[in-house]
Amino acid sequence: MIDVKICLIGPSMAGKTYLSKLLAETASSQENSLYEPTAGCRIQELDRKIGQYNDRVNVQLWDCAGDPKHQSCLPALARDVNGLILCYNCERDDQEAELEKWYQAFANAGMGNLVTSLVRVMAIKLTPGQTRQEFGMQGKMKKLQHTTVVLPPHPPDAKEGARIALQEIDALTEAIIARRKEKEQQGDE
Repeated sequence: MIDVKICLIGPSMAGKTYLSKLLAETASSQENSLYEPTAGCRIQELDRKIGQYNDRVNVQLWDCAGDPKHQSCLPALARDVNGLILCYNCERDDQEAELEKWYQAFANAGMGNLVTSLVRVMAIKLTPGQTRQEFGMQGKMKKLQHTTVVLPPHPPDAKEGARIALQEIDALTEAIIARRKEKEQQGDE
């Protein structure tokens, strides 16, 4: 089995915990009714079959706290990371700008070994309705792959958004595995 570590980072109240619990199928019916901030980090694991050879992969989703007081933990969280998902609540105007700060803080914490193809931006929308197609991201953030997922507070209603998010995580995991294999082949030469 292949192990993959993907960190979910972003501002508080972005939906990172709800998303990771939905994907790990541990979200309760009352999950999103009361906000409880993550203290440090919460790890959810997903067993997936990835790629044309159906490689068995243990995907570890590291749900990192969004409170700036936890940014001092980022070097430990960034250690051995294989992929990064930047999450923000696209219904809150302040979160896009804050997300760029998180991305920079994670990069400064030791994410230098990650290439942009192993980083995704996930806009989380907690109420159904029209989704925004334009992202106001600037600089490096604009070059990253963006996806919007709708995750209503009641988990059964969030199945479609969770399916889209899982497709993104599978694609990211496949890119991580391909990069590993490429590096292994380069080492053999």
